[in-house]
Amino acid sequence: MKLGCKGKITLVIAICLAVIMVAGLVNVAVCTNNGNVVVKEVVISPYGSDLAATMYIPRWALETDEQGNFKNQAPAVIVCAGFTNSRTFLDNVAIELSRAGFVVMNIDQYGHHKSEATHIRGYGVEPSPMSDTSQIGTTDALAYLRTLGFVDQTRIGATGHSLGAGAAGNVSVNTAGFYTLQDKLIIMLNETFGVAVTAEDVAAQDADAIAAKALDAAQLEHYETKKAAITEEYDRAVRDIFLIDGGAATDPKVVEVAGIPVWRDLQANFGRIAYIGGNGAGGTKNPDAHISNDATKKAMSADGAVERDMWYEINLSGTQERVLSTKLSDFFGEPTDAIRKAAEGNSLRMLDTPWGWHGIAYFNVPTVKAAVQFFRTTMDYNNGVALNGTTFLTKDVFSALGAIALLVLVIYLVKAIMKLSFFESMKAEPIAPIQDKKSPVFWIFMLICVLGPPLTYCAGVGWVPSTGPSLLATVVVATRISFWSIIIALALLALTVVKYFLFDKKKGVGYFEMYGLKYSRKNIGKSIVLALSVFACVAVLLAVYYNLFAFGNLKITVIGATVFQTLSTGQYYSCLLYAILFLPFYLVNSMIVNSSRLKGMSEKANTLLFAFINCSGMLLLLLTQFFIGLARTGSVVFKAPPGSSAVLYSIAVLIVTLFVSAIFTRKLYLKTGSSIPGALLNSAVFVIPAIQAYMNYTFL
Repeated sequence: MKLGCKGKITLVIAICLAVIMVAGLVNVAVCTNNGNVVVKEVVISPYGSDLAATMYIPRWALETDEQGNFKNQAPAVIVCAGFTNSRTFLDNVAIELSRAGFVVMNIDQYGHHKSEATHIRGYGVEPSPMSDTSQIGTTDALAYLRTLGFVDQTRIGATGHSLGAGAAGNVSVNTAGFYTLQDKLIIMLNETFGVAVTAEDVAAQDADAIAAKALDAAQLEHYETKKAAITEEYDRAVRDIFLIDGGAATDPKVVEVAGIPVWRDLQANFGRIAYIGGNGAGGTKNPDAHISNDATKKAMSADGAVERDMWYEINLSGTQERVLSTKLSDFFGEPTDAIRKAAEGNSLRMLDTPWGWHGIAYFNVPTVKAAVQFFRTTMDYNNGVALNGTTFLTKDVFSALGAIALLVLVIYLVKAIMKLSFFESMKAEPIAPIQDKKSPVFWIFMLICVLGPPLTYCAGVGWVPSTGPSLLATVVVATRISFWSIIIALALLALTVVKYFLFDKKKGVGYFEMYGLKYSRKNIGKSIVLALSVFACVAVLLAVYYNLFAFGNLKITVIGATVFQTLSTGQYYSCLLYAILFLPFYLVNSMIVNSSRLKGMSEKANTLLFAFINCSGMLLLLLTQFFIGLARTGSVVFKAPPGSSAVLYSIAVLIVTLFVSAIFTRKLYLKTGSSIPGALLNSAVFVIPAIQAYMNYTFL
């Protein structure tokens, strides 16, 4: 039986929704480890701003006795993604850690996705999220974990990527610090009881012996009370940190113990991922850059290159000079007694240097495996689950399929909505194709349109005037890109005018007809209603998906991730703002795509051809920056202005956007004869992934 037009639309919409539902069910299965892990969202507001996080809790950790007391306590890890990234960008690490039996708190940094910006936290002076005492949320996450009876308070670790690595490292610096337990007790003896301390006393690391010699019975009793409090605080510090291509104030240094200067390392087990093409790397041309640079030698207390995937033990110094570390054994091997002893003494160190670049963390299997292995070893906890590090890939594949289904759904939502009589006046036949595929002028014009954006992008994101957070600049990355896009749009618009009067006017078609700009104000208004209707449908669908399917999202990962996820309250205004700011670019892009129909070519073939052409420039830029640049040398080919590095990973978003938006605008052009409806639709739909970054201003 042949389906009619309405029947086909209904069928495709149903199929798309079914694919999205399957993606959601897979997300639930993976995130919950088939029901063995409880996944829940928590929102805390310790200072007036919400901090949102996904909690992963092994179900056995929630078992209670008849009195309601927890029967078990599990080790816990705070996970913090990098700048401009929401928690979805490290859910691979969070998922694998939860499968390994850890309680995981995967946070959105303040100002990211569902966590509010810090400007409403009640301080007299607005803090920077980079230097805020909350460490962009990790300190507040730690405070929350302190309230949970099923968390082992002596085994709480932290991991993060990039800026999140800095936060994870600094929460350890702030809680564990550089003093050993004996250092702290010796300082207490000196400051509380006035005991004179010598360099030999500090080197001996035996506060009890000092106390026994210097204190009377009453003082000893007081000493034991204070010692118990200091020891409890010491044991509860964050002493296991795993930093992914980022750093913190963790370098060893000289400190004073009761006035005696001594060399001390951070009193925590410390693992680090440093990608071959990542921060400070040399790429495949110099793959050993990270293992032999001065920073690594200092952090690992080595006098030469260290070995990858190898445990080292930091040795305690009794003077101002460091003592070289001791190489133990293979990082991925079974922990030996020496490794366990070093872990107990918070003196383990390791470095792994996988292939890849700074932003590869969220789809990098070696990173996941190393994170799980690190915390299993340092916290001496292994639930026996095999370490494969690939579980998240299943979720990401289905998430991508769901995202593709969402984009197909948009096309058929447009078709369904335009069946309504209200939109009848929008329908019109487009002009016949006028471009000759043998015309050199046309192809030169297309070459300029394809190469112009990628050749100016990296420098162009620095063209935006310096502007603080405001109603006109709520998302840093989107502000930079939108300002560049407006300039590019104006340049390409001028090019279309020049081309028209020099060449196209001879074809007997007007400029407005050729570029699909002849449209009544009434139909422009209806086009806005159409775009807003589709946006509302997508936003509602994403919210339902998020709440039904373990706080998931739909994303396509191609180097960077194009993420469609539920919007927080403040992001709705950002969507309105940046839909307007990106509209000039989408309009000019729609004009170029729709005026490029070639004579003698089918509409379907022509649409796919120019969808590929539309994104090919950015695809070339991505290949150049990541493979010729970062992977090979550790540096990009085209430099971005300082403070603009985050826009590098938006290239992947632009590739997906430019490919799909060309299809959207061509489909609407064939229905309406105008480039305007497609431009409005693209602005409304693709603003969602465009604003999934650090939001530095909200008035809500």
